[in-house]
Amino acid sequence: MPTTLKTPLAVETAFASYSLTEQLGEGGAGRVYGGTDESGTPIAVKVLTQTSTEKRRRFKNEIGFLARNTHGNIVTVTDHGFANNGKIQGPFYVMNRYTGSLRARMGTLSPEQAMRHYSQILDGVEAAHLQNVTHRDLKPENILIESNGNAAIADFGIASFTADQLVTLVETSPTQRLANFQYAAPEQRRAGQQISAAADIYALGLMLNEMFTGVVPHGTNYATIGSISNDFSFLDDIVTNMIRHNPTERPASIEEIKRLIRLRRDEHISLQRLSAISQTVIPAGEIDDPLAHTPPSIINVSWGDGRLELTLCQAVHQKWVDALHNMGSFTSVMGIPPTSFQFKGNTATVSVREHDAQLVIDYFKQWLPQATRVLKHNLEQEINI
Repeated sequence: MPTTLKTPLAVETAFASYSLTEQLGEGGAGRVYGGTDESGTPIAVKVLTQTSTEKRRRFKNEIGFLARNTHGNIVTVTDHGFANNGKIQGPFYVMNRYTGSLRARMGTLSPEQAMRHYSQILDGVEAAHLQNVTHRDLKPENILIESNGNAAIADFGIASFTADQLVTLVETSPTQRLANFQYAAPEQRRAGQQISAAADIYALGLMLNEMFTGVVPHGTNYATIGSISNDFSFLDDIVTNMIRHNPTERPASIEEIKRLIRLRRDEHISLQRLSAISQTVIPAGEIDDPLAHTPPSIINVSWGDGRLELTLCQAVHQKWVDALHNMGSFTSVMGIPPTSFQFKGNTATVSVREHDAQLVIDYFKQWLPQATRVLKHNLEQEINI
């Protein structure tokens, strides 16, 4: 909780001054204050309180990265300087004031709100990874929330230092200090291990489960997302993959996590639709095949060695394939009609040159609803025979 300062503190940079009226939080190497700038706009100031050479270097890297940042789901530094007024000593940076953290919202989020925040968190971490920046200390306290509900990743740089010291701290007092690092990946708990983006993915898996259940999934028999919301039970398998002990067995990237979420969600929706149909008594003559009502969609694309592979949101059966192959009129790349595609489960493959691949994909998307309409017509004809 914020603590009001008895006397406001002032810090200045080369071009601005800031009045600090409350302390928002404190970590192992820094302290965060709240206040206003000269125009009265709310701001937050992070001060490096422990100024060893190593910590200064990391703080400098953090400022450099956050000052360059333009991504909405990563905190941006708006100003920085060095405080030397007696009560505040050391380098500091200025950022926008956030209304709270994900930690404060744990236990209050609806499943839909949790999924919305999680998507924003994934976007922010992915933006960092694409710039070869690994956070290494992701936790709810480091996810800040704006008044409009937008989530942003905070504490880059200093968090890396904390992760570097994790092994020392755990070895020194394994029963007392471990709880402070409950989001650390197994490789962060052993000396001499390489710490990569896989450590961030591990922490993201823990947080995903906690955002829905309030439980950090260490060990076995923890509360699952499916026990809270059947609509989001498809996330449980993803959590299991993200928190695997071996970092090489986790999803390789944030992009892969996003792909898994889309795939599992679409599969889950399809299964729910099938379940609803199978449990409903329908009038004679009514079509109950989901593919006759809702076209499949493309959720992933890959090309290599002259082969284009399209992954659909659900498996298609032979009657749907036959409908695709016999749609009547259609537009296609020369020499690559619908009959050129081979289907297996939820994948469609075709031989295509790389420079034609995107156009083939575009035409394939146009065929999907047409094939579904033809399938429905064919099934209606079968019923009326």
